[in-house]
Amino acid sequence: MFSDFLQSNLRGNSVEDWFIALAITAGSVLVSRIFYFISTKAVKPLLHKARGKFFYIIIDMLEEPLAVLMIIGGFYYAQRRLKFEASVDAGIDRIAFFLVILVVTWAVARLIDNLISEYLVPIIEKSDSKLDDQLLPVLRKGASAIVWIAGSIVALDYAGYNVGTIVAGLGIGGLAFAFAAQETIANLFGGITVFIDAPFRIGDRIKICGYEGWVREIGLRTAKLETLDGRRLTMPNSLFSKNVIENVSSEQSTRVIENVSIACDHKSDTIEKALKTLKESIAANPNLDEKSTAWFAKFGESSWDITVVLWIKKGADYSQTLSETNLSIVKAFEKAKIDFALPTRVMMQSK
Repeated sequence: MFSDFLQSNLRGNSVEDWFIALAITAGSVLVSRIFYFISTKAVKPLLHKARGKFFYIIIDMLEEPLAVLMIIGGFYYAQRRLKFEASVDAGIDRIAFFLVILVVTWAVARLIDNLISEYLVPIIEKSDSKLDDQLLPVLRKGASAIVWIAGSIVALDYAGYNVGTIVAGLGIGGLAFAFAAQETIANLFGGITVFIDAPFRIGDRIKICGYEGWVREIGLRTAKLETLDGRRLTMPNSLFSKNVIENVSSEQSTRVIENVSIACDHKSDTIEKALKTLKESIAANPNLDEKSTAWFAKFGESSWDITVVLWIKKGADYSQTLSETNLSIVKAFEKAKIDFALPTRVMMQSK
């Protein structure tokens, strides 16, 4: 009785054949899980000491795609044991090959990304060039995109689609998209310009469009700027190709021009003493560049005006250096008995 049931026809195949196909599919899932368990619990621990090495990376990145391929292979073999119409078999073949190619693409993308992380990133971190830090995210995303685009095209081709027609359609659609996304394309070209011309790098302090701050991230479409107030700005890259960029970090020192006025009742020798005192005070500050100087600039209405040019070294605390210099000048003038010219206001009262 049971044998008769197994031999009964169900959609062109015996019930026994359906049970065998189902068992093969379930078996492939079981084999896939066993393979993954052995790889995770047995093989990888043996390579634990070589973690990050080439063979460990291959096993770590390919174990999941291989497990999925086992399931797909089991399903495909089980389907082949059943009899269907030629069109159904052809359709299942296309689907199976489509899935296999996508899984292989997934495996290759995972492998490339991990190899970049394990081998290229440490080299870049040791490099003094900041350009490498900017290009690395673009490289990783670009490599992944290329692999997935190539894999998708091959998969669609195996699935029976005319890839040439699809590419041609994308070309025509691309023109329409280009007109609709001019701003986005401008940002992309602006990002490319930043990478090629390198007007600034990550960590540089820049001024642009009335904003000033440190560059924290550079992408293909936008850049992240941290202002002096600690706020994070997202700026489209098109701004960098259309506007003047002042790279504050590129200067070796920051210039500060001050005017020191002394009372006009002082004689010429006092002016000479004032100049000498100013230069000594400047030279005594280690945060000032040696090209900092002072000179007798002009005759004021009620004072002798001396111009002081300070060059604050890169990396020095701007406000602290300026405060220390000005305070040392005041103390030196008090010691030398040199009076500053103070504004005088005369009030006249009529009777």
